[in-house]
Amino acid sequence: MAKRLDQIDVRRMMTLIASIVLLAVALTAYLFGESSSGTFFSAALGRVGLVLAALWLAWPSLKKPATWLPASVPVIGVCALIVIAAQPRLLIPAIPMVGALITISTVISAFRKKPKS
Repeated sequence: MAKRLDQIDVRRMMTLIASIVLLAVALTAYLFGESSSGTFFSAALGRVGLVLAALWLAWPSLKKPATWLPASVPVIGVCALIVIAAQPRLLIPAIPMVGALITISTVISAFRKKPKS
């Protein structure tokens, strides 16, 4: 059965339309643009269009939170990004540290869950 017009998520449709428009403009810039500027604009618009297309595909799963993911994982990820942005040399030691912190937080959250009755 088809969805009614008021049940369709307008933001998801706008994301699809923007993605199609950006990809079409990227193709046009690639085919008919000057050598350097056409390549630059087609690459930039194509990447943004592909990201919007991926967002459109993932939209239904973005509306519900990942219940299997502990709440501390995004905080650990943001902290790791801040550390790596400040000191890029710490990328190699940060990877196992982030993995260990995520593992520890997952184990702790598993023990804190109440058993199902």
